[in-house]
Amino acid sequence: MAALLDELKSVDQANPIEVRSDFVAMVTAAIAVSYFDRQTLPVAISAIERTIPLNDQQFFLLQFAFLIPHAVLYAADGRLLDGIGTRRGFLVIVLWWSEACSSHGLATGFGFFVIARCLLGMGEGGGFPEATRVVAEWVPFSQRSTAMGIINAGTAVGSALAPPLIGIIPLTVGWRAVFFASGAIGLAWVIWWYLNNRGNHGRSIATDGVNVVAERLSLSALLVQRKVQVRVFAKFMSDSAWYFYLLWLPKYLYDARRFDIRRVSYYAWIPYAASGLGSLIGG
Repeated sequence: MAALLDELKSVDQANPIEVRSDFVAMVTAAIAVSYFDRQTLPVAISAIERTIPLNDQQFFLLQFAFLIPHAVLYAADGRLLDGIGTRRGFLVIVLWWSEACSSHGLATGFGFFVIARCLLGMGEGGGFPEATRVVAEWVPFSQRSTAMGIINAGTAVGSALAPPLIGIIPLTVGWRAVFFASGAIGLAWVIWWYLNNRGNHGRSIATDGVNVVAERLSLSALLVQRKVQVRVFAKFMSDSAWYFYLLWLPKYLYDARRFDIRRVSYYAWIPYAASGLGSLIGG
């Protein structure tokens, strides 16, 4: 493992990478959009329940329907990206999750929401595998922690923007427009990514080096590495708290603190903004 990492570093040093800061900016925006999409249901749930009654158990099952496909498709979406490449792969997965988010606006009952949440989780499972691949291909080894910190801050940006922006829409044009608007933002990103990459089929100098290392390192070899196990455990522990805030904070404010949607939009963004600051400092 150490030898492979040393080889990857030597590839960077021998072949300076063509740094694509625009790729990092677009990936950060895509991650922000994905986390904005995830917040649509939790923030809009108070308005939705006036049309489609949902109890706490059903709300839990909707989050479960998102998280399980999301976790499983982390690996599968990563394989997809390995097969069709960074540029095409990111376009496909963002198009997928944008359409899945928009489909929530057509819901007529709990069952429809379950299907829509599953589809959203499947698409967004590819977000961070793609982000990591972009950083590996287009950012020098010495700058990758900073790049990943910036990209990870996109999770907080999308989450922090969601409560105030989403809170306005149900009060004016109804809750279904929340999902249509969020999906439209994703489609706008797809157009941006496509136009930026149209006619550009070049590869980073580092791509071949990354692929060589990946071919020599199997999944089973990764899973037995102590460093990998520690990182997986740390992610398991941190995400438990993160996803509670992400998926349940608005619901808690509605039900336990009796906030209306306007007050939720005023206060629910604060933990996410703090998370973004931590990501930037940590990176």
